[in-house]
Parts: sequence; structure tokens; C-alpha cells
Amino acid sequence: MTVEYPPPDPRLASKLKIFRLEPKARPCRLSGGGAAFSCDAVPGSPNRTLIMQCAADILPEPIDWLWPGRVAIGKQTLVAGEAGLGKSQVAIAMAAAVTTGAAWPCDEGRAPVGNVIFFSAEDGAEDTIVPRLMAAGADLNRVHIVSGVRAEDGKGRRAFNLQSDLELLEREIARIRDVWLVVVDPISSYLGPKIDSHVNAAVRSVLEPIGEMAGRLRVAVLSITHPPKGTGTTAINRFIGSVAFVAAARAAFLVTRDADNEARRLFLPVKNNLAPLGKGFAFRLEQRIIGEPGKGIVASSVVWDSSHVDRTADEALQATEAQSSGRGEPAGAEAEEFLKGILGNGPVPMKDLQNDAKAAGLSWATVRRAKGRLRITAQKAGMEGGWVWALPKMLNSTEDAHCLEMSAFGPDEHLRKANGKSAPADDGWSDLPAFLDRRGGAEQ
Repeated sequence: MTVEYPPPDPRLASKLKIFRLEPKARPCRLSGGGAAFSCDAVPGSPNRTLIMQCAADILPEPIDWLWPGRVAIGKQTLVAGEAGLGKSQVAIAMAAAVTTGAAWPCDEGRAPVGNVIFFSAEDGAEDTIVPRLMAAGADLNRVHIVSGVRAEDGKGRRAFNLQSDLELLEREIARIRDVWLVVVDPISSYLGPKIDSHVNAAVRSVLEPIGEMAGRLRVAVLSITHPPKGTGTTAINRFIGSVAFVAAARAAFLVTRDADNEARRLFLPVKNNLAPLGKGFAFRLEQRIIGEPGKGIVASSVVWDSSHVDRTADEALQATEAQSSGRGEPAGAEAEEFLKGILGNGPVPMKDLQNDAKAAGLSWATVRRAKGRLRITAQKAGMEGGWVWALPKMLNSTEDAHCLEMSAFGPDEHLRKANGKSAPADDGWSDLPAFLDRRGGAEQ
């Protein structure tokens, strides 16, 4: 027996008819416009159904930000970087900001005051994490460091596993309350023993429940990872393991070296699905003494530069790789010639330089780095004027040089003179005191 049902939308009544057939045959049949579609019975329990909502019943919500435009509450954020460059330090700086409600760098707002849960598989809590938190000015009462999972018998312990222990983390978030940030450093250490970090489906099976938990409990999850071995890839591919790590994160950042300044590090956006990508940041790691007077412990902390970085992550990687290979920046020589040519006749407003550089196919970041190498000066053209660039002053006349008749031995004394008499023109030597004259008697 065939039963006809009205379509779900009355507007489709004249175009679509829905029939239900006998269960042993084909349970559904859709026809309309001369086309037909049929499907077989769905295996499994009849009580199993889809969890589904009509879009009209969902109330739109704005994004809540931990760091405005950078790190979203209820989402996952990923940070990668080579060992020793400071990616873990950046995570600690962010944790310190949350625990104290401190300002984010470059005047990008303030962090909400709350608690932080910290996972760290590579650094010791006593000798590294806590001293660094103190150096960063964190409120230690608001930081909770996970060291493992206690066995059910209360005796043994094991490492935390995001795949099997996520419920324990949810329980602690509910108990502590006001948790705004969860740091997992590195994410690969907490996936579980049976998860291959290079298999897309396996990684997604762990990360998707984390994302669901973050959205439900309104916490930001910051995961730290390492770059893959080798060079030559774009920034979006500089995250080790499966592409699922970057795909699951709503924002991703890269910590890398500054090719123009050995002591400076760059924190550059690579991906942002929730806001414009934005500019990057620069920071330095400074050593500080923390603890009791006379028993201080040396710890380092992040010190952010006050202005943004124009360089993109791809440009920074190209510059550092070119520097390490000894090739120099690919477009650096061209940018230097561009600046020499355009500034050779005198100072030029920076706005004109930006337009000319764009027309020449040069990125502004490359031009700025060439500016530093050429020691080009930038000055403000009055109160209302913009910035003007100029080549450094060169020695182009004798008035800029030292007097030829002056030396370090006395006033108006020249090395070619002794006692007011000039040495023979063909001698090639100054008349030196005897104890400095090594020509020997034979040559005399």
C-alpha cells in the first residue's frame, strides 16, 4: 500500500509529492518535475535520529573575544613555532593577561579576568612554568596546572588523554568556575596513545569534541604545536601533523625569527575564520629575577613591541630561510636599488614611496627592511606633514673630513713630517723615532 504525504513546505505542493511504500520494498519515494528518487531502508535502531534544528529557530550570537579579533571564546586557536623561539612563552604571557585582566599588546583591548587551566608536557611546573608565570606578572591563584590523571584505585597515575579524559576536564572547569582559557602545550602529547597525528580522521575524532566542549562551556582553547621538518613551505603548511589541526582551529599563529633583528621574535597571524587576518606582533624575551631577595630565580618573559608588524608570515619565513642559506632576501636587492634611485635626488614623502613601491611590485615590508639596511632616515615634515625618507648624509666634500695636517701626536702634525721637515718623496716612510724605525741599518 502506498500512502501520500504533503510536502514539508506548502509552496512545494504543486511540484513535489512524497510517498511511503511497504517497508520490505523501498520505504520512501520522492517525485517531481519528471524526476524520481528512491532510497533503501536505513539500518540500525529505529530510535536513532538526527539532532537537527531549523535555522529560523536559532538565535544569532556575536563572537565573544578573549583577545579581540585574535583569540575567540568558545573556539580553538593554534600556535606553532620552532623550539626555543618563545611559543610557550607567548602562551604564558596570554595566561598572565587573563589572570590579571591586563592589556593586550598594541592597544588591542584588555583580557577578561578569569582562571586558566594549563597542560604542559615538556616544561616542569616548579622550575619553569611557575617562575615564568611570576616573571610575566600572573596571578598564580588563578592558574591551575594539570600534571596527570589519578587511577580509580587512588594509587597509580597516568598522563592526561584528551580522547578519554575530556569529561574530567569539563568537571574541573565547572568546579573552578570562571575559566576563560585552557592551554595545551603541546597538543600532540595529549591526543592519546592510539592516535596518529598525521591521520586526518584520527585527529578530527579528538579535536571535534574539544571544539564542542569549548563552545558549550564558553572557554578559549589554545593549542601549541611544532612545525614540520624542512623548509620551503608556506606558513599555512608550517603546522606539524594532519591538516585537521589547522582546520579545527578558528585562528592560527606562527612564532618565527626576525631576519633583521636576531634578538626579536615575530608572532604572526596565519589564519582567522572569525575576523580580518590583521597585522602581526613583535616581542623579545627578557630575563628577570623572581622570588625572595638573595634567593632569586632567573626566568624569562615576553616583552611586546608597542607597534604592529607589517610583515606577513610567508614573508617572514622567506626572509629567515634566505638568510640561513646565505642567499639574502629574494627581493631585497631590488628594493635597495629602488630606494637608492628614488631617494638619490633628495628626500621623498613616505606616501609617495608606498605608491611607487606598489607600482614596482615590491611589498612594503620588503622596502622597510631595505630601509634598515641602507640606514635611511625618516623624519616628520612639520606638525601637519607626513613622514619623509632620506638617504643618510655622505662625505661628499673636504669640509666633512678631518684636516690633513692633524694627527693624534700633536697639533698641526702630519705623519709625513718630523721636526718640521718633510721626508723624501720616494722614501715611502715617515721620519719615525729610532725605537719605532724597523728598517734596519742595511737599508739606510
